[in-house]
Amino acid sequence: MPMRFVQFADTHIGPGEMANDLRLAFARACALAVEHKADLVLLPGDLFDYERADRDTSAFIVDALASIGPIRVFVAPGNHDSLNPGSPYLARWPDNVHIFEAPEFENLDLPDLDCSITGIAHAHRGITDRLLASPVPAGRFSTRILLFHGSRDGYKPSEKETVIPFSDAELLAQGFTYSAIGHYHSFASIPDARGVTRAAYSGCIQGRGLDEVGEKFAIVGEIDSEGRVRIDKVEVAQRRIVRVDVDVTGARDSGGFFARIDEAVLSAARKQDAVYVFARGLLPLDIDIDTAAWESRQPHFSVSLSLSGVAPDYDPDAIAQQSAASPLRSAFVAEMLEKQQAASDEAERAMLRDAMYYGLFALDGRRLEPRDVD
Repeated sequence: MPMRFVQFADTHIGPGEMANDLRLAFARACALAVEHKADLVLLPGDLFDYERADRDTSAFIVDALASIGPIRVFVAPGNHDSLNPGSPYLARWPDNVHIFEAPEFENLDLPDLDCSITGIAHAHRGITDRLLASPVPAGRFSTRILLFHGSRDGYKPSEKETVIPFSDAELLAQGFTYSAIGHYHSFASIPDARGVTRAAYSGCIQGRGLDEVGEKFAIVGEIDSEGRVRIDKVEVAQRRIVRVDVDVTGARDSGGFFARIDEAVLSAARKQDAVYVFARGLLPLDIDIDTAAWESRQPHFSVSLSLSGVAPDYDPDAIAQQSAASPLRSAFVAEMLEKQQAASDEAERAMLRDAMYYGLFALDGRRLEPRDVD
């Protein structure tokens, strides 16, 4: 019989407007272990944010993991739920849950599964040493699993803190049967030279904002007696965060504008999703777009329409020509075009271009709409 496991991480459960969605996704991920008769649940960190953890959050996580006993659960605390003084991890946990507490790799042997699990806990602000550049001590059984919260070289999102950095070569050289990794919020797998999966990030299980759009997963996997690993992604969130970008250039009236928006949203989102729509392009000056009225008619869980990327269909070069009818308008645009031409980089040019549009809006008595703000 293959050994079955469920893996998820980076749930960041805590108080806030997404709390119910996060808890539901966490409960569904736990239920996968029962549904698939898993032997192990692997949780490589950031189950909660220690700075926002409260008693209710801790009680929810403890109860959810206790409810799937006797299935064994292994937790390797990450940088956001690290073992600070007062961490909920230092309290009593259910008998089926093991928390790795050492800031060095330690082994736990499971003779009945012919399996050893090696894990590590982040403490305080997180471990930044390149620990996988040196041999990691592994257990003595034939199936060896590594559990940690770390940063894969070449794939780190720009905003992410670097913790336990590693390369694919360093990880694969350790020789573990499988490594369950947390920290990055999107799914990724790491195969060996034969194409066998040897490690994976499950990603987060519920998107919380525009940096976590689309499908989010838990992993259901199995390891056979030959050490071959197979994993499947399972969506457990009830709603997705969906970003929709729509080019509205060419729409001649509000009906045409909203027809493009509706078509794009219909093809991208379900009713239960949270949808963020960003319109971009040029529109005629006389179109009046009532975003609030459109948002109020939508069937989705939540929806937001931004016009920050829409520009009025002005012809700045023509306006800059001296005009007896509107000399102030012409002089203003001419000066702004000169400043754009002299700008040192594209960011400065974009800022000056926005300022020119704001000025034209004001001179024409139009409503000011924040631009290029996602």
